[in-house]
Amino acid sequence: MNRLALVTLMTAVVVCHSVAAHAGGWTQPKGKGYFKLSQQIISAESLFFANGDKGEIPTVSGYTTSLYGEFGLIDRVTLVGYMPFYTNFSVDAEGFEPTTGVGDWDVGVRIGLLTGGPTVVSLQALAGLPFGDSGGDVVFWSGDGEFNQHVSLQVGHSLYPVPAYLKGEIGYNNRKSSDIRDNNYADELRYSLQAGYTIAERVGIALSLRGIKALDRADDEFHPRNDVEYLSYGPQVDFYVTPNAGITASMTRFTQAHNMLDAPTWEFGVFLKL
Repeated sequence: MNRLALVTLMTAVVVCHSVAAHAGGWTQPKGKGYFKLSQQIISAESLFFANGDKGEIPTVSGYTTSLYGEFGLIDRVTLVGYMPFYTNFSVDAEGFEPTTGVGDWDVGVRIGLLTGGPTVVSLQALAGLPFGDSGGDVVFWSGDGEFNQHVSLQVGHSLYPVPAYLKGEIGYNNRKSSDIRDNNYADELRYSLQAGYTIAERVGIALSLRGIKALDRADDEFHPRNDVEYLSYGPQVDFYVTPNAGITASMTRFTQAHNMLDAPTWEFGVFLKL
């Protein structure tokens, strides 16, 4: 694969692995919150191309350090933010220098529509802030260069007295539209499901299913720099060192994908509940 083809295919694919999905439904009480500092790691030797086929590439490695937070502004209104403040991407091939920088941030608000009882329903709105580098001579983008708006409906259900829960999310991501191919992004349908269980009040285990569907795109119309589609799945384990703090680890695999690195994403972090 020549240098131009490699750059075109990989400038965007590394970005999507840094996007955190947090299905919910529950809002934080006033003055309370949840915060997680985490490190995402990926190392890939193959790629899902724009048409969904897979092929080998030189090894691409990516590292993203991020902060995710929820804070109860008032009851039923929670501030939400995902802030990747450091990224590093590299490829094991001559002529490519590693790139570092900040990633795109997602910030917004979650509003509780139904908060009483075992089932909760919330509406969440996030704005994608294009802080990451997305052009020029940069080989690996740390951002997508567009201001997007993501609105989702979130539902959570507690299985109490069993220490378990179910939660899900479905949403629409409005992205930049343009007649210029490199500036035209497909709007997205985003969805997720998660089931979790707590063991002895110390260990939380969860299994997640998440996906992005690029709208109004045929297989041969996916733009490598802009359009992403996938179905992902994987486990997560939380260990509570104290009742309000602990460590977390997760793994995510991708399938049915377009313009994605074909490798698991690992995440390790620490979390704190106020």
